[in-house]
Amino acid sequence: MVDWSRDVFPLMLRNQEKLIGFVANGYWTDIGSIEEYMRACSDYLMGKVQLPRKGHPVAGDVWIDRDVDIAPDAQLHGPIYLGQGVKIRSGAIIHGPTFIRDYAIVDARASVDRSFVWRNSYIGERAELRGAIILRQCDIRSRVVLFEGVVIGDNVQVGNGAVIKPNVRIWPGKEIDEGATVTNSIIWGSQARRVLFGRHGITGMVNIEITPEFCTRLGASYGATVPQGSTITINRDPHYTPRMLKRGIIAGLPSAGAHVSDLQSVPIPVARYYTHACGAAGGVHVRLDPNDSRMVQISFFDEHGLDLSTNNKRKIESIFFRGDYRRVYLDEIGRIAYGQRVAETYIEAFLGTIKRDALEHMIHLERSTHHPYLVVDYGGTDASGIFSRIMRQLHFNVVELNANFDEERVVQTKEEFDAAVEQLTRIVPVLGAHIGVKIDSSGERIVLIDDRGRRLSDIQALAAVAAMALRAHPGGTVAVPVTAPRVFEVLAKRYEGQILRTRVAISALMQAAMEQPDIQLLGDGTGNYIFPSFHPIVDGLFTIVKIIELMTLNETLLSTVVDHLPPFYMQQTLVPCRWEYKGKVMRILNEQYYDRRLDQVDGIKIDFGDEWVLILPDSDAPFFHVYAEAQSDDQARLLMDKYAHLISSLQ
Repeated sequence: MVDWSRDVFPLMLRNQEKLIGFVANGYWTDIGSIEEYMRACSDYLMGKVQLPRKGHPVAGDVWIDRDVDIAPDAQLHGPIYLGQGVKIRSGAIIHGPTFIRDYAIVDARASVDRSFVWRNSYIGERAELRGAIILRQCDIRSRVVLFEGVVIGDNVQVGNGAVIKPNVRIWPGKEIDEGATVTNSIIWGSQARRVLFGRHGITGMVNIEITPEFCTRLGASYGATVPQGSTITINRDPHYTPRMLKRGIIAGLPSAGAHVSDLQSVPIPVARYYTHACGAAGGVHVRLDPNDSRMVQISFFDEHGLDLSTNNKRKIESIFFRGDYRRVYLDEIGRIAYGQRVAETYIEAFLGTIKRDALEHMIHLERSTHHPYLVVDYGGTDASGIFSRIMRQLHFNVVELNANFDEERVVQTKEEFDAAVEQLTRIVPVLGAHIGVKIDSSGERIVLIDDRGRRLSDIQALAAVAAMALRAHPGGTVAVPVTAPRVFEVLAKRYEGQILRTRVAISALMQAAMEQPDIQLLGDGTGNYIFPSFHPIVDGLFTIVKIIELMTLNETLLSTVVDHLPPFYMQQTLVPCRWEYKGKVMRILNEQYYDRRLDQVDGIKIDFGDEWVLILPDSDAPFFHVYAEAQSDDQARLLMDKYAHLISSLQ
């Protein structure tokens, strides 16, 4: 590289060649450094450069282009330029000189100060930019802090809560871990991620990380892992965003020689069961994150409708990142067709599994009281179409809430979900119903309300259902994760049953149900239940009827079962820990508590007689989960705090 001032001009002087100067009256700057680039951009925005201004002016020296969307409560302090299609969300604060180029998004309560954001980039909730440069198609997640002089290259993802210190440069295509603190520039290594799958399948931001072209490659990758000519089912939730992404996957699968059975939009349990029943080689489900409409989740099933094994996930990742897709000949391209009798197949198997004689006795008693047995809130999701048909065929007297499909309610905030449950707690006792149920958007997770209108915690509900299952089936087995309290062992002793402890992941519970179909019940303590007598999958719809069946067999009310549960006291928390320290922390804890460890099913569980603590590293994020059980809430909290502090001190 040759520099005019350092190389050319000195050489000309040594050769006694003539140098002629010219005094220019206009603006001049030599953009040879990041600092000079930022100064030139700032000067342009402040009107110091006599060049035409882009866009058209609005109040406060803010210039905008076409189709800009600015929230009413956003604060903009010029000089600022917003390119075409830019979106500024609620509560965002932008101080100039700043430009934000075409189709970039600044999410709620983010703060951008004297920074330059190039096209198609995303700035997450409560992120802070202070004198930074963000290049094209970057994904800056929530609560990220970028200090003065930071430059983020094209296609970089910065994880939630990461902090980038002043003057750090991140070269293109890198990924910064959640919660990381970066003090030095990242040039070599640290390439874009080579892992697609996490705890919830493949997740990412709609049209930022998960795009239609991404989905087409993903479909081709999955299709290449199954035998040519196999059929893959594909399903989605009712929102329009998964519809777009599902079509991308559908485009990729046939290119690898896989046929597609499009189930359109049915609850996840129906899709899982149909995948098994129709003899498909696997399945795909595309849904929005139930708590965040910006995020999408793509789940993959095996031939049984269970979550795909780790080995098969790695095969998909390997093909995806190598781009080594199987391209078949013209006459071998897969066919696309709609699934046949999807709902009917599920409903027939459903009704063939339950004990209808017990339910008929309950229905007779229900009619004599003229009160509904069940109040169910569908939340405006498509679960109503399937479950209503089942209830009619069983002749149940059911009060249904929010049974009409509402696309806008597919995603609910925690506050909205809790408000709906609170409403249900008031309705159930007024109607004299025996039980109330809130179904989540997937048709998998449920929340229970007893006949007194009490919302049961997820663990409390699982314990109540486990008690009824063990009492109705003496000597039976119930499976729960290692995070569940010891109340389950107390219940098993009371009813001469057994408790099987599993890993925390719901996929581990489904695998246990597949391998041991004689287990009466499996539950994860977060509202997910599995009854292997039907199929070894999480199924909220089947769970509702099974709970009613168990209440009938036990001749009891849910409130009575809850009142007779042994007391238990648990606390849990999250402890931040950088990825590179997780192994060190686990090794030290294993060595330090080797003699006091319980069965190491998942994480490190330390026994203290009547108390225990579980330390579990998060598989997707830089955190440890700490669970503690003791003789009181205060003691459990003290135990939890002690080990949370220990984890922090070991980093």
